[in-house]
Amino acid sequence: MATCINLNGTWTLTGVDEFGKALALPGTVPGCVHTDLQANGIVGDFFWRDNSKKVQWIENHDFTYTKTFILNEVAENAWLEFDGLDTYTTILLNGKVVRETDNMHIPHAFQVDGLLKTGENTLEVRFDSPIRRVEGLPLHPGAFTQERMNTRRIQCTYSWDWVDRFVTMGIYRDVRLVFRGQNEVESCYIYTADINPYAAQLKLEVAFRDFVDLGDTVTMKIQDPDGNVIFQKERTILQDHLYEYIDVVSPKLWYPLGYGEQPLYTLSLTTKTSQKTKKFGIRKITVLQIEDPVGSEAYNLCRAMQEEDHLKGCDFNQSTACFTVLVNGVKIMCKGANWVPCDPFPSAESPEKITRLLELGVAGGFNMLRVWGGGIFERDEFYAECDRLGILVTQDFLMACGEYPEDEDWFIQALKKEATTAALRLRNHPCLAFWSGDNENAVHGNENRTDFPGYSSAALGIEPVIARLDPNRRFFPSSPYGGDHYCSATRGTTHNTFYLGSMFAYIQESDFTDYRAYFNKFISRFCAEQPSFGLSFVSSLRKYMTEEDIFGDDPGMIEFHSKTNPGLPSTLFHITNTMAQKIFGDFENGVDRVRKLQMLHCEWTRISFELYRRHKGFDWGMIYWMFNDCWPAAGGWAFLDYYACPKPAYYVFKRCAAPVVATLAEEGGKLSLHVSNDAMETVSGSAAIYCHNVVTGVDTPVVEVPFRVDENAAVRVWEGNMVPTDENTILLCDLTSTLGNDRCFLVVDRYKDTTMTYADPILLSESEEEITVTADRFLPYAMLDVPYLLSENCFPLKKGELKTVKKIGRL
Repeated sequence: MATCINLNGTWTLTGVDEFGKALALPGTVPGCVHTDLQANGIVGDFFWRDNSKKVQWIENHDFTYTKTFILNEVAENAWLEFDGLDTYTTILLNGKVVRETDNMHIPHAFQVDGLLKTGENTLEVRFDSPIRRVEGLPLHPGAFTQERMNTRRIQCTYSWDWVDRFVTMGIYRDVRLVFRGQNEVESCYIYTADINPYAAQLKLEVAFRDFVDLGDTVTMKIQDPDGNVIFQKERTILQDHLYEYIDVVSPKLWYPLGYGEQPLYTLSLTTKTSQKTKKFGIRKITVLQIEDPVGSEAYNLCRAMQEEDHLKGCDFNQSTACFTVLVNGVKIMCKGANWVPCDPFPSAESPEKITRLLELGVAGGFNMLRVWGGGIFERDEFYAECDRLGILVTQDFLMACGEYPEDEDWFIQALKKEATTAALRLRNHPCLAFWSGDNENAVHGNENRTDFPGYSSAALGIEPVIARLDPNRRFFPSSPYGGDHYCSATRGTTHNTFYLGSMFAYIQESDFTDYRAYFNKFISRFCAEQPSFGLSFVSSLRKYMTEEDIFGDDPGMIEFHSKTNPGLPSTLFHITNTMAQKIFGDFENGVDRVRKLQMLHCEWTRISFELYRRHKGFDWGMIYWMFNDCWPAAGGWAFLDYYACPKPAYYVFKRCAAPVVATLAEEGGKLSLHVSNDAMETVSGSAAIYCHNVVTGVDTPVVEVPFRVDENAAVRVWEGNMVPTDENTILLCDLTSTLGNDRCFLVVDRYKDTTMTYADPILLSESEEEITVTADRFLPYAMLDVPYLLSENCFPLKKGELKTVKKIGRL
């Protein structure tokens, strides 16, 4: 086997501080300059209050990491392998330059024969400031900042509307010295070629590095999920690649969460000089885009959608079509959110935090995550855990919200290298559903033109590589990808965040008497970014700001930790404050402000998700912006905060993502009840619709509706005339079924037009396993800020009603 020397651990970091004083400090690899300066007391807590302002000097300085190591002997074919360098480096070994690097998104490997010696060796990695390195280059149009588009590194930490600016440098992933052998396994590709009534047919492709015809052999072995060997074969290595077909009788198929199990097989490849092991699943993923028949209900709805103001200038589709993900022939209702780096410093992402976030996703019913293009290709643990947990992944290539220098050859060549790295590394994961070329660079493009940003990146840089290395998985040029234009809503994927300008104008100008009807216009065939914004629980806010910051008259610190888009006429915090007050009423004090901003996130999530659940069959995906936070965002888009704790709206998502959900809808003077069933079995039950008096707590029955809904379907199970309500009355519906219970509600007017008031639920009892609460008034979102993951939270609770929730685990 090849000899590998791990070079992680303690290095020496040298550079200067904010005032030009020389520094020589212990540094950590994997790591980065920011975290090493913090560990050595040069800077404080980046996240406490507005301390992030005090570390902006770091990005303008150069730093060097140095390590010495001992070799007792030096073999041939020596390689330095860096899994991640951020970003502009000059690498020296024993005082001689090995290579320079300029791309964070690819690994770097350099042959160093002739540079090593027995005894002490010195490895030096000099980092240039990523800001000063691109000074003087042409600036390209883009959101937030412009210098970032000249650099192939993480984009979001140049500052975004959900994370502050943290432009760092460092060896952010593993580094090693390897003495390679001949005929090593370089890469493998195993995929499901066919599933038929008799077997699943797999195709295996193996590539060998440094091939020499020596008569060496490779042993191929596959074990089933229980560890039983179901295939084993030895073949002579006759060239630098080989192909093998394998038939698996009675295969155990991989499905996403909610649709089946996630059995994982194990492939082992062993040669004299190497061993490689891969987990994989047996499954087929297809994306259907079947055109709507002219005159069909879906076709007519699309034509009506195209007349809405937000689509008039961007949806010109003559033909409309579904966008449906199938796994093993089963249509999947994709319910999820966008994943962003879970720390502003990629080296600080830990496997433990990734697992915790993803397991919270499973507990909340998330079956799809989109890895957003302004971040990074995530750690191996992320994709492995998604395989294990049944979370589908769509992967952007790493560009976002800008016009990149795609007319320059260096840029296209960089994208080819990134695509090669990503395809070879990720293509064996059963969770990976499809690729997208970028995030929102090509919103005004279509597939019959070339004169739009993003075209060359996808067509010349990325797609040819994916077609060669991962031909069995769909590639879409951009996200969104919706026909004509890509930002349209009547075919392909849609970003409702693209229409935030229209939404913000409505928020500022409207009196919100029709806000549910307005937001119900934002239906699409598959929403890949749905906005929803609100505050974390107070227990998380207290980790990075004071009580006065949270509840005082001046919410400036909350606003500082909420971030915004400099292109907006007002800050996101101000816009969402306006929205919350137009729905729920003026803020009475700091406590009321926090509660109403939390309720806003819950309400926006509920009305948008219920819309997509009752339109299931027309739409097949609701992916929110966003799943997790990159830094401690007080008000923000995420469902899980920086500390991997649920925000209130997480629990609303969980309720809306349940297999069986009821929704009430008002339209044209009619009231309708819809039941959506995502389970793979028929559901039956009954639903009671009634008027609820929020003052007295008295219920007045309207109708009892028996229902039966087929598997994987949504049905309007009842429709009648709109029920009159007044300022004291709202509509509720309690559903009981063979697959679970649900409660939905409809506030016909704005909340502030009712006599509703808001408070915390009243604690009646608490044990190690559960908590029981009640209320002295109707609470649309009864919130429990406790250090536990709960079975339910932020639920509608009637006056005098007892509700018991289970503690699932400690947060």
